[in-house]
Amino acid sequence: MSESAGKALDLLFYLARTGGEITLARLSRDTGMNKATALRYLSVLESRGVAERRGSGWSLGLALFELGARVPVRSIVVERVRPFLERLARETGETANLACLSGGSAVYLDRAEADRSLRMRSVPGDRLPLYCTGVGKAILSLLPDDRARAILGVGPLPKINDKTITDPEEVLKEAIKAREIGYGLDREEYETGLTCLAKPLRLPGSDFAGAISVSGPTARMRDPAIRDRFLDSLTRAVVDSQASLAALAAEAVPQPPAAIAQAAAAHHAAGGA
Repeated sequence: MSESAGKALDLLFYLARTGGEITLARLSRDTGMNKATALRYLSVLESRGVAERRGSGWSLGLALFELGARVPVRSIVVERVRPFLERLARETGETANLACLSGGSAVYLDRAEADRSLRMRSVPGDRLPLYCTGVGKAILSLLPDDRARAILGVGPLPKINDKTITDPEEVLKEAIKAREIGYGLDREEYETGLTCLAKPLRLPGSDFAGAISVSGPTARMRDPAIRDRFLDSLTRAVVDSQASLAALAAEAVPQPPAAIAQAAAAHHAAGGA
């Protein structure tokens, strides 16, 4: 392995171990890497989506969850969530989806369909807009308002159809509402004739921001009794998925190289912030 690749990986392991948002000054002190060199590597990692700059700090980027065969997501999240996704599809008779935030969009990770469910045009692996999908609004509800606003931009957002909300501030209001009531709602804003209910999903111990949704024909989904029943099933799917994922929190974060671990321990013992 080249020295440059090794240093880049060392920084990723350091960010994974420390968690949260780490300032460049602290990173430099803990790792012994000078600020200019660290910033150069971090900027490259940021351009690939595996590190993120947040205000004055740095953290892991969610592109890590999308690398290769989606190893962390597909083997950890998808495997754990799949039984509950299938149960949700059976209970509702509609399509159930699992998605997560990646960059400025939502990526569909998995789907379960019932026999009568309406076939959707998107498939696992597709990237979808956050602003006009149920999973997107649920994911935005997990984020601080300033981060959600930065992702949405100044607008106007691309119009998918006549019901698409194109004003970022209106979308942010939808995300805030989703945070308050516990679920995001897509009212045919992405696919005409399709309504989607989505609840947010976290992966403990990480910055993963995801959602589980159930989608079906608006003609059925507009019935209050059906919507309440679907929300009950969706809530159970999320609660059970969250409980299953919680057991993986400790193993989801890799241990750092020994040199960085020792440097960090020494720094903290000395009273560093």
